[in-house]
Amino acid sequence: MLPRESRALLEDALTQIDDLASKVAEKSFEYLKSNRDLQAIFERRFEILGEAFRRLERTDPRLFAKVPGARDAIDMRNIIAHGYDGVDHRVLWEAVSNDLPLMRATIIRELAS
Repeated sequence: MLPRESRALLEDALTQIDDLASKVAEKSFEYLKSNRDLQAIFERRFEILGEAFRRLERTDPRLFAKVPGARDAIDMRNIIAHGYDGVDHRVLWEAVSNDLPLMRATIIRELAS
C-alpha cells in the first residue's frame, strides 16, 4: 500500500495529466501557438506536475524512479517557474501527446497497487 503522501502526490500528478490531455483533445499545435490562455494553462499544469514529482522524489525516491518522465517534468517545471529563455510550447505539446500517456499508465498502475 502506498503511503498517504505518495498517493496524494500521484493523484495530483494524474489530475494535471488528465487536464492537459483534455485541453489538447481535438486541437492542433497551431491552436496552442495562437492561444495565450491555453499556453498559460499548459504552463501552470506543467508547473504543478513538476512540483508534485519534485516532492515525490524527496519523500519516496523508490516510487519516483518508477515513473517515466518524472525527472523531465521537474526540469520543465524549473524552466517555466524560473523563466529560463522562455518556454518552448512545442516541447509541452509533444510531452502531452507522446510522453504523458505512459506516465499516466504508470501512475494508475501504482495507485492500484
